[in-house]
Amino acid sequence: MPTTRRAALALAALLASAPLTARAATVWTALASEKIRADAGARSDRAATLAAAKNEFEAFQVVVTGPARQVSAQMSALSGDGAASIGGAKLYREDLLNVTTPSAVDGALGRIPDALVPDVDDVVGEQRNAFPFDVAAGESRAIWIEVHVPPDAAAGSYRGVATIRADGTDTPVPVTLTVWDFALPSTASLKSAFALTYGGLLGPHHLAGGTEALTELRQKYAQLALDHRITISDIWDDGQQGDWSHVDNAYGPFLDGNASTQLRGAKLTSFQSGAGLTNVGDLANWASHAKAKGWFDRLFQYTCDEPPITCAWGDVWTRSNAAKQADPDFRTLVTTDIDQAQGNGIAGAVDLMTPVVNFMEDRLWENGQPGPGGEAYPTYAGFLGSGKEKELWLYQSCMSHGCGGTVDIGNPTAADQYWTGWPTYVVDSNAVRSRAMEWLSFRYEATGELYYETVQAYYDKDPWSDLFEFNGNGDGTLFFPGTVARIGGSTDIPVASIRLKMIREGMEDYEYLKLLSDLGGAADAKQIAEQLFPHAWATDQRPEDLMAAREVLARKILALAGKSSPPAVISAASGASVPATTNASAGSAGAVASGCGSTGHGAGLLALLLVAAALLARRARRPHLA
Repeated sequence: MPTTRRAALALAALLASAPLTARAATVWTALASEKIRADAGARSDRAATLAAAKNEFEAFQVVVTGPARQVSAQMSALSGDGAASIGGAKLYREDLLNVTTPSAVDGALGRIPDALVPDVDDVVGEQRNAFPFDVAAGESRAIWIEVHVPPDAAAGSYRGVATIRADGTDTPVPVTLTVWDFALPSTASLKSAFALTYGGLLGPHHLAGGTEALTELRQKYAQLALDHRITISDIWDDGQQGDWSHVDNAYGPFLDGNASTQLRGAKLTSFQSGAGLTNVGDLANWASHAKAKGWFDRLFQYTCDEPPITCAWGDVWTRSNAAKQADPDFRTLVTTDIDQAQGNGIAGAVDLMTPVVNFMEDRLWENGQPGPGGEAYPTYAGFLGSGKEKELWLYQSCMSHGCGGTVDIGNPTAADQYWTGWPTYVVDSNAVRSRAMEWLSFRYEATGELYYETVQAYYDKDPWSDLFEFNGNGDGTLFFPGTVARIGGSTDIPVASIRLKMIREGMEDYEYLKLLSDLGGAADAKQIAEQLFPHAWATDQRPEDLMAAREVLARKILALAGKSSPPAVISAASGASVPATTNASAGSAGAVASGCGSTGHGAGLLALLLVAAALLARRARRPHLA
């Protein structure tokens, strides 16, 4: 055998037998408001293009489709005109949850991203174990990259680079950020009351109740929540709430705007009373202390949850009267709707009426097809006009995915279809649905959002592997226990879910809507919200459409504020196309090689060299931007 042919054969054999981990890796980008499942195919998106207001968080995802080894990421500062620069981006590895039971007929099975394991965490600033990680062949794993635009950042265009390293090779991902010339407030305009009940943190974090360690951990959870623009309303519930000195020192900063949050000056927007529901003296103590501290405008009594399930209708008046005896302005909250409240004679006992979002626009079915049942908001006009303290809040429950048990996603019934399309915080839903609640709050002129729990799965499960509660994956659990054993570092912290990020995005969307409305564009703001989410049960919308709606809002804000508008922004990669992968190159080379036997030694040698060249090209491109 001639030397040249022997060498070519040896080279081809060597390259063909080499591991294909890095050579097959593809790096691509995706919007933050979509979930990149493990079985997602690689796409052609090469860059991230973002837009955000001042004092806003904005994120994008960089995805590695494997096989790939030792994947890690870095993000440069974003440079603008002159010396303007925005740094401090946070990076996270998206952890996958294996969903084995769908939440609803529009749910999903398989490995879905949810927990965001930090590189350097945004609670205490410790290095964690997000990177490096490996990606199996044919699997896609996403990295979440998040930027907080400083309140004093100059408006304009900024550019930077995210660098993804896999198998020792760096892939640059260009990032462009447009900063709108307006700012969002640090304290959310839409009030919220999300619960973190006493015992939730004890088991996973191996803590005893009533200890300083528990207090410190609750502070960390409240801090991360506040940086996601939501309020832990029972922040004080650590077993030491009878000691006002303790409450003031430990949690006063969160109510006063002095906590160590990224959002400078952010304050809790609600403060749930821990007093006995019928103990007038206890209630008066809470009211007087809250007044002395300047917190009374956020204090409320959680008078009853979903009567008559947890209390009789008559109990609502008894409890409300006790609060009003303690202080006439002590606000009361009941989770019910106007029809039930009026029908059972308790509407006058309620200040913060909080119906489930389904009851704001119910869904009718005719011939197996959904149809609008009519909006209920106009029926609240009389209630809201009956006193300055009257407010409409909203909440979501298992009615967003179905409360009756598991369903057959392959053979759904008409009844199963009712539980589709609602705003929801379950893992196996479209991410936009987890961002829709705040848009609906604006549409229905609600001023607050209630959520019953944030660590429900902590009580009886390992949240990292099982979040199924109340027939929904993630119902009542928005955090993960970031123990040292799980995420590294030296301090336990809360870890955010993608769903918590989506709630923050929704809260920021609400600020856009409110700002436009405050500037005189209320009709435009409502029209945009209605076009994006035409019904409460029609929130399963495309991320691209949501980003386009945000851009329209931003430009209308700038126009009404008399400010110039920058060129059109593509809010992020569209994710619409599927690229030809390196497998196509391998197929072409293989086709040439298959002709060796009939074309003689010269052609066969050429074919071998082409195989070697194709394999070398594949190696040179690892990992590549498809």
